[in-house]
Amino acid sequence: MLSVDSLRFIGQASQSPNKRWVVGSTDRLPGMNSRLDHRDGSVVLLDYQADEVVLRIADLYRPMESDVADTGAFVVCDANFGNRLSSEVLGFDATQQKVLHRSYSANVYNLAISKCGRYAVVQTANAPGADGNILELFDLQAGTNLFSKTPSTGWADDYVFTVGEDGGLKKLSVVHKETGRFNYSPAGDFLDQAKYRKARLFKGSPESRIYGAKNELKADPTNRELAEELLASLDAALKELDRSRVDYLSTGLRTKGEALEILGRTAEAVAAYEQALAANPKAGVATRVAKLKKLGAG
Repeated sequence: MLSVDSLRFIGQASQSPNKRWVVGSTDRLPGMNSRLDHRDGSVVLLDYQADEVVLRIADLYRPMESDVADTGAFVVCDANFGNRLSSEVLGFDATQQKVLHRSYSANVYNLAISKCGRYAVVQTANAPGADGNILELFDLQAGTNLFSKTPSTGWADDYVFTVGEDGGLKKLSVVHKETGRFNYSPAGDFLDQAKYRKARLFKGSPESRIYGAKNELKADPTNRELAEELLASLDAALKELDRSRVDYLSTGLRTKGEALEILGRTAEAVAAYEQALAANPKAGVATRVAKLKKLGAG
């Protein structure tokens, strides 16, 4: 939190890696509640070392998440009220000049700025239309959008910018607490597909591993080598899964049955399908079980 007594300001805040700069945001005027469709929000940039307010931006709706660089450059998300899917991202350089103003027909999930203040990344949440679930990278110095795409790894928890001595971006890393760090090129090419695929199957929560295996099998439903690999992943995930999570339990058992079928282990597949049905009668494999039993697999 940031509190500035002279402005009667208190709001959420983030601090630069070098601890010099703090940017804070609030969605209300001092002493009052936020008001629907009123621009009562404001953002404050503080030089923490000098104990000096450098910039205050008012006339915002609901400034929420922000991030600040070692140079004092910063980005902030201004969200709309209620359930309307709209938000704006504003970016300011080290001289407090606005260098980015991007409107989205989606909520912003998170954002970050590089330590040098040149690059910014924005991830949106799910929403209908072109702005839903996209990862965008900006060069604030050049005023360009380097890429905009649906991320291969889903929503990240954090971001790391690798910048060369010449100031050029070498790669953007998306950090997932459960599965690891994965890299994109400055043009948006995903550089760690094999690494991410392995992590999705053998790291993270059992729920995520079950759905990772399901998606892998759906994409390549005849690959015996893949089926063997997925069985190992599914068995480990099902062993760790809370059995009360019947939706994931039935999905995992159904996917296991499908992998066993690919391998020709039909009796074991029937057993997995029946366990899926016991967990959830709507697992969608009753007809398949009946057919396999008719063929003598049960």
